Amino acid sequence: MQTTAAPATESDLIAEYEAPPGGAWLRLLGARQNNLKEVDLRIPLGTFCCVTGVSGSGKSSLVLETLARAVSKKLHRVGEQPGPHRELIGAEHVNKVVIVDQQPLGSTPASNPATYTGLFEQVRELFARMPDSRIRGYRPARFSFNRPGGRCEDCEGLGQKKIEMHFLPDVWVECTTCRGQRFNQETLAVQYKGHSISDVLNLSIGQALELFENIPKLRAPLSTLAAIGLEYLTLGQSAPTLSGGEAQRVKLAAELSRPDSGRTLYILDEPTTGLHFDDIAKLLKVLNSLVDRGNTVVVIEHNLDVIKTADWIVDVGPEAGAAGGEIVAEGPPEELVARSLASGKRSYTAELLEPLLRQEPRAERDVFDPEAAARSRKGDVDLRKVGRDAAVPWQADGRRWHVRDRVSHTGQPVRWEGAALELVIDALAEFDELSEPNWNHRSIVEVMSREKSGGWFLHAETGDEWLLTLKFRVPKSAFDEGALNRRLGLKRLDDLDELPVYGRGERVRIRNLKGPFQEVVVTVHWQRELETDAFAAFLADAVRAYLGQARKASLNPDDLTPWKVLGQKWHLSRKGFPSNKRVGWDAELILVLAEHMARLADDLIIDWSGQSRVTFAAEGEPAPFAELHTKRREGLDLSLYVPADAFALGRISGLADDRSIGVHRDGRQTIQLRFTKFEHLHNDDWRAFLEEVRELLN
Repeated sequence: MQTTAAPATESDLIAEYEAPPGGAWLRLLGARQNNLKEVDLRIPLGTFCCVTGVSGSGKSSLVLETLARAVSKKLHRVGEQPGPHRELIGAEHVNKVVIVDQQPLGSTPASNPATYTGLFEQVRELFARMPDSRIRGYRPARFSFNRPGGRCEDCEGLGQKKIEMHFLPDVWVECTTCRGQRFNQETLAVQYKGHSISDVLNLSIGQALELFENIPKLRAPLSTLAAIGLEYLTLGQSAPTLSGGEAQRVKLAAELSRPDSGRTLYILDEPTTGLHFDDIAKLLKVLNSLVDRGNTVVVIEHNLDVIKTADWIVDVGPEAGAAGGEIVAEGPPEELVARSLASGKRSYTAELLEPLLRQEPRAERDVFDPEAAARSRKGDVDLRKVGRDAAVPWQADGRRWHVRDRVSHTGQPVRWEGAALELVIDALAEFDELSEPNWNHRSIVEVMSREKSGGWFLHAETGDEWLLTLKFRVPKSAFDEGALNRRLGLKRLDDLDELPVYGRGERVRIRNLKGPFQEVVVTVHWQRELETDAFAAFLADAVRAYLGQARKASLNPDDLTPWKVLGQKWHLSRKGFPSNKRVGWDAELILVLAEHMARLADDLIIDWSGQSRVTFAAEGEPAPFAELHTKRREGLDLSLYVPADAFALGRISGLADDRSIGVHRDGRQTIQLRFTKFEHLHNDDWRAFLEEVRELLN
């Protein structure tokens, strides 16, 4: 920021400077929390700002208790009541507020840097893609120490047990079952490059970065943690053992790892407390990178090494308590010194900065680019493709896998008789109009018609330990559940003393599906349960009914659904909602919003043929600029697609009943608004917003 030639008075301070990098100023006027004396705080958006002053001067009252709460209240309409102030100006240029404090990440060993940053989700996904996991049917949840299944149940995945001490602090001791490894032996058997999931949690961040160097989704957050000076921490280090500074830097790393469109206000309270000089330099590198991405960083700070690098300084004082509560000087570091001398108010910050600024050399700021670590490099492997090339038994010999070698979803051997599945598949082979079975799935065998019309006929689910589940798709009303149960004569599970599974329900169930089909579900354990004339007759009847419907589907490919036939009338009707509960908004809202959307483009194409969505597109454009979701009971949802970073959340904070901002997969900004009342569509703010959208689209 450059100053203009003419000096300005204190009240006209903003006019003295060009527009800040964020395009506007955030102003809090008339703050009077605790000892504050009607002070006016000015923050140039898109900069690194330090709030300084002696302890007790009013910094926390101004920044944490008033500014942070006021902006949060403005954006979300909820939160703690801010300190008394006259007015907040400029919040419409802010998307969200993030307070990065030194509070612990969590209070139990279940919280750690890997879970807090989201890194552990990617690690679990990686282990679930290992060939051993695919064969055993392990999902990512298997590798979570917070869920039953893969964790050690004796310590509930903590690796430690708590011993409660009366009148003394609780004591944590290592679990004698898993020896601190958190997981059971079956889960630990799955390894990546010789490391089990427990080994990974025990790696330092620096070691983990070497292990996952060629996987961008893991490399990016690990590089961020290392860049912020935390390479010595272990991924699974429990949250209560982290210092306040470490916890704060983990939170910063988590913020850097998230997708960011800028316009976020970050507030930190003395982040350099207890840090070594080298760690302070790393922290500044990260804070500057947040600013370079279009965000605003406000730091309450005493450390001169941080203060001297700020873009803007606000000095609160001059003394503590009743003798403080004023802004004695503000501006860039060099001008803060000059302004303090001219104002006549004593600024201790200015007095200490003056010799530093005079003696120390200037240098370019060092920044960290978190996106650079995520960019593709030679030798990189997409996480989604890990383990894909490994040969799996159901693809090599599907019939053998499903009939003889199958493993249940829990990793246990399957106990139901494979001959039962062979009996069904061999019986269906007698029908020429059915295709060969598809065995190339871990836990499903599929049979459909040769014409591939009408969808699948049989899904045999083979992943349960004790029961084979046969699902048949037939036309609606083809079978009656009660009559079919009597016909097949399968006993309830509670009546089968030989099996350690229980259930009072019938083992033949029928339910209607969307469209013309019903689903008949039969569960069996022994081959002998299917070696009956009744089951053979049922199978023949089911095949004939299915093939008849499949032929109709091939003759009539276009399903005459009500939304395609009725169009607008369907969306205005009260049908098609997911439950029978009352709809909380008037259908006429659809017509009003559709009319408003029509004003945004001259040559408009409105598509009413969707089941629950109406789209609005300009003629000749491949993608719609707006969508109405008309079958949600909570409200009428509008999605607007505008150029990237067009609006901040603060700009739309007064619109609709609920609102949010995101990024569409094509890079455009998504504005989501929920309406339930007409008054939201008939006010000046909404009309002005629509005019801004129209200018952007045209």
